Amino acid sequence: MQDQTEQHWLQALRWVMTQPGLIEGLPGGHEPLMAATDGRLHQLLSQDSSGLMTRLRGPRTHKLGIAFEVLLLWGIERGLGYTCLGRDIQIQDGKRTMGALDFVVRAPDGAIEHWELAYKLFLQCDGGTDWSSWLGPRGRDRLDAKLHKMLNHQLPMSDTPQARATLRALGVEQIDRRRAMIQGALFSPWGSPAPRARDGHTLPQGRWLRPSQLSALLESSPRARWVQRHKPLWFGPAPTTERHRTLSSSSMQQVAASTTLDTPQLWSQVLSEDPSTERMYFLVHEDWGS
Repeated sequence: MQDQTEQHWLQALRWVMTQPGLIEGLPGGHEPLMAATDGRLHQLLSQDSSGLMTRLRGPRTHKLGIAFEVLLLWGIERGLGYTCLGRDIQIQDGKRTMGALDFVVRAPDGAIEHWELAYKLFLQCDGGTDWSSWLGPRGRDRLDAKLHKMLNHQLPMSDTPQARATLRALGVEQIDRRRAMIQGALFSPWGSPAPRARDGHTLPQGRWLRPSQLSALLESSPRARWVQRHKPLWFGPAPTTERHRTLSSSSMQQVAASTTLDTPQLWSQVLSEDPSTERMYFLVHEDWGS
């Protein structure tokens, strides 16, 4: 029988395999790896997941990006028939590290593919929709910088002489296809229209707000329940266990006020009148983005 933690990770696996990419037009496309109705998805989620749980207890899996890689690799190997030929392949130029290739995999049709991956949450920091207008919750990452690095440094790296020599040692003579996969969610300011990012596949799925706006948000949905999200389980629907218990609006405000916002808080709001409707909110410090 699956415990609650395992169930939550399987929900995360379902999410990763069925969600489209954030941005259209990237190499490999933005379409989901599986449709929610795909029979292979049911088989993937029904099989023994003890190996997945072991991988999720591995080094650095408390980091969102590493957990994303573990879920994705498990899904494409066990659900889609890919074979992993190398992960986090370090490319050296003499004593200098040029970088690493996230995945090199053999596709079911025999083609060798190089994948670069990212799972990111970006908040719109101004009124613009260009990629430079979307920042990470701590203000350190920018969508434009992430995409530029992925498209102009990480993906082309597998075509360098240094990478080709490393790949030949793994039995890989050439890369047939390259894929840039960036999943996650975009957040627009609460109380303002939700604009689509440039080449964004969907409108922002979440909102962000400052502490001075929290009371107004809570008053607008007094019967809502709230779940605080903890890394790395930032994938898909909110888990509801003792650790991820649902809170009333007043309790949510007390929890939010009791901790520092040097680290932004991610919350899921579940409406009492429609429990299937879930909205995500980032609570950031008062000067965020200014």
